[in-house]
Amino acid sequence: MGNELAGSLTARAIKEFAYGSGCDLCGIASVDRFLDMPAMSNPGEILRGARSVIVVAKKFLRSSIRSASAIPYTIIRNGLSRAVDEITIGLAGAIEDRGYAAIPTGAIEPCNYDEETGRTMGLISLKNAARQAGLGVIGKNTLLITPEYGNMVWLGAVITSLSLEPDRLLEDGPCNEACRMCIDSCPVGAIDGSAFMRQGTCWEYAFGREGGGEWRIKCHACRTACPYSNGYDRA
Repeated sequence: MGNELAGSLTARAIKEFAYGSGCDLCGIASVDRFLDMPAMSNPGEILRGARSVIVVAKKFLRSSIRSASAIPYTIIRNGLSRAVDEITIGLAGAIEDRGYAAIPTGAIEPCNYDEETGRTMGLISLKNAARQAGLGVIGKNTLLITPEYGNMVWLGAVITSLSLEPDRLLEDGPCNEACRMCIDSCPVGAIDGSAFMRQGTCWEYAFGREGGGEWRIKCHACRTACPYSNGYDRA
């Protein structure tokens, strides 16, 4: 019969459906954890009556960051984005079939542009949503770090009017004040350990065409340099 969302719509049932659809991690946040977000990226403003944000992740193939070519990493990133979108669209549809509003956020695009900050962001900040859903913490490289897979994950989310029990936040991450490995690894100085990287500087260097070929992601130094790229032990 395939993957079905049957019975009571509990957090456990939602996660079982998500895992059955192919995700590797799933967490839930209540919308009140996003109250300080701007209206443009606030789940409660994006979907009126929203009660929960369900975040899913698929693990990134670690071998991709060992390749001398940018092509494998780009292939995997694009493929995971499509896979995550399929999971969140399916989950949103299953929830809607049960009488609740639900919308997927998209794994990478389309994006919004904030003229005030000069930053581009998806419908919501998926890294922040994953942190609010208890999947991990944000490292100095501004990437999500999960205990299970480190920063080697790709994210998506569903905003829904279904009220679900939220997961506990992970308060303590593995980064310490002395570590500068990701900061020092950045070839263009786009990372300084603060909450936001210099997005334009990073993207101008990391994304584009190489050697006359097609578009690709040419840099993932901060992801590779992190000593916790493979995960960390929970405190």
